[in-house]
Amino acid sequence: MNTKKYIFNLDYGNRTEEREFIKDILNNFDNDSLVGCGLFVNNNPYSFECLLYLSFEKDSDRFDEFIKNKYDKKIRIFNYFIDDAFAAFSSRGYNVVSFMDAESVDMVLSGGANGIFGFPCKAVFDSMWRSNLKNYKMKKVFLSHSSKDKFIVDEIFNELQAQEVCVWYDKYEIEPGDSITDKINKGLDESDIGVICISKNFLDTDSGWTKSELNFFVQRRMKNPNKIFIIVNFDVPHDELPPLVQDYRYVDYREKGAIDILVNTIKKRLEC
Repeated sequence: MNTKKYIFNLDYGNRTEEREFIKDILNNFDNDSLVGCGLFVNNNPYSFECLLYLSFEKDSDRFDEFIKNKYDKKIRIFNYFIDDAFAAFSSRGYNVVSFMDAESVDMVLSGGANGIFGFPCKAVFDSMWRSNLKNYKMKKVFLSHSSKDKFIVDEIFNELQAQEVCVWYDKYEIEPGDSITDKINKGLDESDIGVICISKNFLDTDSGWTKSELNFFVQRRMKNPNKIFIIVNFDVPHDELPPLVQDYRYVDYREKGAIDILVNTIKKRLEC
């Protein structure tokens, strides 16, 4: 009888998400067809591996169809055979476990370190340590401005950074190849405070972005009083400001100490 063998590369770090895949296989193929099911785990932190080994004595065609229909994104390893794994035990330090039924899967792939896995899964690590600064959620300020005013906006950004205020500033958030629309929309959605740097350049710009950003914050404020924006007026006479914002007290950047007033106001608002 011909035996057909498979090896799939599973995600070591997100192994708790792989449980349903293995359990689904065990629930759909009994011991008469699936005669071998196990994991080969390499706990080398520089080369984690979690390999699922399957051996079918029959119904391999049905299994191929099962994978195609339900798990076509799973990565099957070709030209790497079970004998290779056995031969590499001593040099690569694989841990091995076999599964007889779906109930045994949960215990092994629980997420914590155990006799098979030397390290907890990613979710456990993330709950213990904030290891990725970019994923650490901080209240954020969005700087809306005309590109022609960047020499002034740079001053505001640098002072906010010096005061440890998290800022979305397109100069450092949008990289070559990024969708400008997607990046700005994401920045707007994630921001807690909008700082609207109004100037003659801001009002005269042809890009449309500045007006769209202003409308976003005004509309959000109308829907939720807790969502705020702060106007910084660089050089526009009061009666030439857009009617929607004339009613809001603004920071006049031409006045002495304006940047200190702005930073202190932002910090006070973020603490609320």
